Amino acid sequence: MKFLSDKKYAIAMLFFSMAYCYFAVSLEADFDPTKEKYFPFILSVIMITLSVLLFFLPSQHTTSWPKGRQWLKIGLLMGALLLYSLFLGHVGFLISASLLMAVCMWEFGAKRRWIVPVSVTVAISFYIIFDRILGLNLPAGILNF
Repeated sequence: MKFLSDKKYAIAMLFFSMAYCYFAVSLEADFDPTKEKYFPFILSVIMITLSVLLFFLPSQHTTSWPKGRQWLKIGLLMGALLLYSLFLGHVGFLISASLLMAVCMWEFGAKRRWIVPVSVTVAISFYIIFDRILGLNLPAGILNF
């Protein structure tokens, strides 16, 4: 049963990865290792490779599908990721990344007193690293700085 489940997942991920690769290649950006187009393309190639490997070399471990409340947790996290991607350009990276990280920390059971300081600190750190140091443009949104 686990081999059949791995093969189904591998096929689904292969189609998703190929679509991701298509959209990565169709981005209107320079194909330069420091630009926006390079990372999604490399990520899609890695995903395609791992999907093919999973199809031909299924896992030896048994797994079980989520049940009950776990589906609710998965749905909440997927909804948070969807909202993050929809509002990233309008609200900005710092606010949307902080909110996404806070939702993830809350859902995974972090102590409530650490959720706000850690999520804000990580978002600011990522913004400094990617936008200021690496020069990748992250949306400023309503903060405009």
